[in-house]
Amino acid sequence: MAKKISLRDALRSDPAPLRAPPAWMNTELGTVNGVSVLHAGSGTLDGRWHRQTSDEFLLVLEGELVVEFEAGPLIAGPGEAIHIAAGERHRAAVPKGCLLLSVEAVGMQRTDG
Repeated sequence: MAKKISLRDALRSDPAPLRAPPAWMNTELGTVNGVSVLHAGSGTLDGRWHRQTSDEFLLVLEGELVVEFEAGPLIAGPGEAIHIAAGERHRAAVPKGCLLLSVEAVGMQRTDG
């Protein structure tokens, strides 16, 4: 059945969202065809360097997202997205408030480094 999703309401109502420093919240919105997970993320972030086992798609709705790669940073603003390939070393930083929608594979694993 179709449903309307408010990213901000989903973040507010999640009793145990994923949190990251300094003030990032991430909540799962649902899955698409059983293979992709949708997440809402908001706040400020100083993420760690890591890799993951699937591609990740980050669509910025408000604010600005910086994703640092070994080759240099990519910056996305509202209406822009960053696609990160599986296995690519990166870290995300959000110096000011941001609202984004992310898409990744079900069961994706992250490793530090």
